[in-house]
Amino acid sequence: MTKYGLEERRVLSPRDRLSLFERHRGVCCLCGLKIMVGDKWIVEHIIALELGGGNADDNLGPAHDHCAREKTKEDHARGAKLKRVRQKHLGIRKEGRPMPGSRRSPWKKKLDGTVVRRDQE
Repeated sequence: MTKYGLEERRVLSPRDRLSLFERHRGVCCLCGLKIMVGDKWIVEHIIALELGGGNADDNLGPAHDHCAREKTKEDHARGAKLKRVRQKHLGIRKEGRPMPGSRRSPWKKKLDGTVVRRDQE
């Protein structure tokens, strides 16, 4: 099932996690180093769901917890920008406040330095 055009996160059983770990030979999919016994690791989406990735097995890989945190931070930033661009393109999100003194601003600064409302000219 999808939510907002994105695929929902899949929960993996311990058996699926072990199978994924063995398929990648215990190597972190982000940094390429071996995941040692006792290291914290998670199953990471190589292409994040919010950036159009899926839950297919070829898009999942084991990753060190600290590597995944860094990647997730970057993915969220890219996803937020992508969301803002989509909203602006579709007309859902209005642009922010206009820069004071610009043509979109209700205020106008005259050459003598006085500030007046544009509609009062």
